[in-house]
Amino acid sequence: MKSQSFKQTLNLIKMDMLARSQNEEKPLTTIRVIRYLFKSASTPIVLYRWQVFFYQHHLRFIASLLKLISNIGFTVIIDSETEIGPGLLIYHSSYIFIGPHVTIGSNCHLANQNTIMASPYYHADARKEIQGPVIGDGLLMGCGASIVGDIILGDDVKISVNSTVDASFPDGAVLIGVPAINIRQSNVE
Repeated sequence: MKSQSFKQTLNLIKMDMLARSQNEEKPLTTIRVIRYLFKSASTPIVLYRWQVFFYQHHLRFIASLLKLISNIGFTVIIDSETEIGPGLLIYHSSYIFIGPHVTIGSNCHLANQNTIMASPYYHADARKEIQGPVIGDGLLMGCGASIVGDIILGDDVKISVNSTVDASFPDGAVLIGVPAINIRQSNVE
């Protein structure tokens, strides 16, 4: 992972705020940005962006402190080694966990009680590097949904409430159930 600069960090935060204002169908103004900075669903995202900045610049104590503040204040834990594209939107910041080895594309929307992580069951071959989910752009996760394992999800995937995704799915999949199945099957062969 390439280190992000101070300017890139500010740009990512701006893109996250812009995604929230577009979701609310309101223009992004200075007053609205200030309101978002103190909104429980936006603050953990800002803390995460700065957490990554400090982690990548070897100021790990500050990164750990920001992660702790996010955990205690908002019950949102996002690992410093997680890669998340711009436009992240959290609807309700409670009990969200995104572990290490996870890659998430841009413009992804998360609800409360979401979990995204590598498999908790390690491989028999200890030499094999642990891999987490790789998720495309435009993810939409319902409340209580989980994504677990060394899987790939395409762009514009929608995951229903309380579903558990433990297999790879293509672009545009609509996933429901435990384990999740794709209810939007393509008829094109």
